[in-house]
Amino acid sequence: MAKRRIGICFGGYCPLHQGHMDVIMKAKKENDICYVIVCGYDNEPRGWEINLDLKERFKLISEFFKDDEQIRVSSINDTELGLDESMSDHNWRVWQTRVYEYLDTDKVFKTGGKAGWDGHIVTWYVAESFYKSSIEKNNVIDERTSYFTDVKVEYVPKINQVSGTAIRRNPVRYWNKITKPFQPYLCKNILIIGTASEGKSTLVRDISRYFNIPYAEEYGRTYMADKKITDIDLTVDDFMQFLDGQDYSCIINRCDSQNGIFISDTDNTVTLMYAQAYVEDPNINISEQDYKKLYDHAKEIQKSSKFKWDYIFIFPPNKDFVDDGTRYMKQSSMDERYNNFAKLMKLVNDFYPEVSRVFLDKSFYENFIEVKNYINNLIEG
Repeated sequence: MAKRRIGICFGGYCPLHQGHMDVIMKAKKENDICYVIVCGYDNEPRGWEINLDLKERFKLISEFFKDDEQIRVSSINDTELGLDESMSDHNWRVWQTRVYEYLDTDKVFKTGGKAGWDGHIVTWYVAESFYKSSIEKNNVIDERTSYFTDVKVEYVPKINQVSGTAIRRNPVRYWNKITKPFQPYLCKNILIIGTASEGKSTLVRDISRYFNIPYAEEYGRTYMADKKITDIDLTVDDFMQFLDGQDYSCIINRCDSQNGIFISDTDNTVTLMYAQAYVEDPNINISEQDYKKLYDHAKEIQKSSKFKWDYIFIFPPNKDFVDDGTRYMKQSSMDERYNNFAKLMKLVNDFYPEVSRVFLDKSFYENFIEVKNYINNLIEG
């Protein structure tokens, strides 16, 4: 009767990258089935860095391998096992026992029943030499798992000189090493904001062309053009659509990044700036209560979204206001623009207190060079 060959790979996978894939593919090709164990602690810093906790990483990796019949994905929460972050013998024994218990209860593993196989050959695949010695030293086989007739550990030397730590520090540099499901969470997101007619849209399009990066347009203007409405026609429901649409546009467009960089023309703080300004305008039907509703909704979007800005470029009012036939000209005076800009800055400080920012207050070309140099520094690492 045949012995079943089982490969085991494990890691935090923050994120899953080609270095991990080298190990997983070796385990898959050399065995009948490969178990990928996603592990980690509650509130671990590496999870914060990419805004993905253990459950979310497990979900992404399960989806990634869902069509691979040889790979089974599971997760182990080390905090729930009562383990600290040390590499003590006790922690290894508890953790390995939990892995074996999982194998023992897995229906796919037990296809045909224990009697269907003449024992099992288990091989742990690791990319760190001290993992090999720790697993060998603390391997626990008891009466529940005695049908594992042979357990060994194989050290897989690194082919790709990349690590999760290096990727989290500079994802753009290692972009092609990151597996597709994790790329959106490591994309560097750049925001361009300001009051109307300062050159935001032109700059965003020019940067997008120059670096071949995806961008999000100002959703509100596209929405109004499609609906054939003007500022005077706007209601609180329209502004709700602006908030949801801008956030969704950013999330979707960043997924198209081929080099780890995404740029957006405005965001929800700009939408709130206009809504707040229109509260003061008797020609537009937006009330204080409406604004409070919009503000609360924008905060809820921010709280639930996995999207975050890495850098903000801000246009202060210093250009001539251009009447392109779509802009609300009652907002065109320098007094109104400075008034709106003050509102915008309060919102930026409220929503993004820790995000780095710089003002674009020079010529069109100098502003382009400012953004271009920032992105070049990202690319060059």
